[in-house]
Amino acid sequence: METKQVSWQQRVFIVDLQRFNTLLMTPATTAKEVIDVLEAQGQLANWAGMGGWMLFEVSQDFGMERPIRHFEVVSEVISSWDKDKSVNLLVVKKTPLAALLHPSAMPSSSPVFGTYVEWESKPRKWSKRWLELREQGLWLSKKDNGKDETFLCSLANFDAYVVTRPHKSPKPYVFAVKSTDNLTFFENAADYVHVFCCSEKDGRKWLESVLLARVTPGKSLSRSGTRKGSRNVQQPLVQVSPITTATTATQAYVFEPGSLLAKR
Repeated sequence: METKQVSWQQRVFIVDLQRFNTLLMTPATTAKEVIDVLEAQGQLANWAGMGGWMLFEVSQDFGMERPIRHFEVVSEVISSWDKDKSVNLLVVKKTPLAALLHPSAMPSSSPVFGTYVEWESKPRKWSKRWLELREQGLWLSKKDNGKDETFLCSLANFDAYVVTRPHKSPKPYVFAVKSTDNLTFFENAADYVHVFCCSEKDGRKWLESVLLARVTPGKSLSRSGTRKGSRNVQQPLVQVSPITTATTATQAYVFEPGSLLAKR
């Protein structure tokens, strides 16, 4: 006997918090399917901005955001959210990262990268460290010779985020790697998210490198929220309600200053 899929209504904002569509989703709905339906409805026409359309996860409980790759399953992204804090949301917007993360642009091998960064070892305590990306993992050490390096996390279940909440940091560009699992899986909450700052040039390179390293072809990801490949499923996404102006309650969730999603 075939099991009936559970579906739910999900609010998806378009560009900013002024407009949204409510879409019916299933556990198999991908970010690309969200984009496709909104484009078919004409909701993404005539919007200015650089780059292509991507669905973004806005993790407001941690003050950060990231692009959701087209093949990622939306339900797996939402399952990592704290159900007691209904502040996280989904936004469709244009971004230059769309070209970088397009399936046709995926590198044949995992990127490697390393620079000195400032690492927030404790709240508001920054320490200079050498951060290195290799073998789809991140390592920290005091010097670039790696003699005292420690393994920080695997990109199998961590992803790159831009920190949007105002942060007192010694360097201008603040980014993070945060688990894609639910916080309840962690005994120590400090292991759930790692925050860094550096120059803007290095920071953007770090963001791109981690985003690419996590989806290098041929690598399997456990509990990653990124299922890649073709799936023979019927269209699991339909419009429930027309484009709507955000309510007063929704507008209370404003984007942090400097956010990629802040209205320009």
